[in-house]
Amino acid sequence: MKRSLTTIALATAVTLGGSAAHAQLAVYDATSYTKLIEQATTAVSQLNELKTQVTQGQQLFSSLNDASGVSKIASALGLPSLRSFLPDTSAFSGATNGDFSALGAIGAKAETIRSANRLWTAPTEDAYGADIEAAGQRAARDLALGQSVTAAGAQRLEGLRDLQAAIDTAPSARVVMDLQVRATTEQAMIANDQMRLQGFAMAQAAEDRLQAQRERERMLAARDARMAAYKQGFQ
Repeated sequence: MKRSLTTIALATAVTLGGSAAHAQLAVYDATSYTKLIEQATTAVSQLNELKTQVTQGQQLFSSLNDASGVSKIASALGLPSLRSFLPDTSAFSGATNGDFSALGAIGAKAETIRSANRLWTAPTEDAYGADIEAAGQRAARDLALGQSVTAAGAQRLEGLRDLQAAIDTAPSARVVMDLQVRATTEQAMIANDQMRLQGFAMAQAAEDRLQAQRERERMLAARDARMAAYKQGFQ
């Protein structure tokens, strides 16, 4: 009987020990569970953000490879009348001698201006009359050039406004980049035209000084001729 009680006591102790160990494993830790949920939520959010970035990158790459069609925007900027409205320096100087043909459209306009404003025609082999005629031709040339520059400036301004409007409504990054490059190219061309116009202005000023010098020399030559004739009268 004593042995049986001992056996029962041992069995009870083992049973109770096993139940205590099982109770320890089944304990619910709310703090750890909450942290696991937060970590999983953060991971999902980061994954979605990464997917969005990948999608945006793919769209950007695709837009950069699409044709922008910029050449059709502000097409007026590519017209020959705007790209080459300024004449060559040699043609510009040649108009002083009445050769307006080399100036193209500006020359035709200068010829019209000169004809409309001519009030006197110099006699043949009249040096003074030739200078007067040259001065009239220069004035007609310069006026025609000024009118052409004004017209080209208005045309270019309209094209630049079209570019600006297109940039504001560009559907893709490729279009924006191409429009910005186009605008930069136009700015470079404007700077080049301004430099050429400064050269023309210097040539015009030099021609005026040369004309004034010719008039002074003509006066001196006439004076010397009179003095020579005066001296000849006493010989």
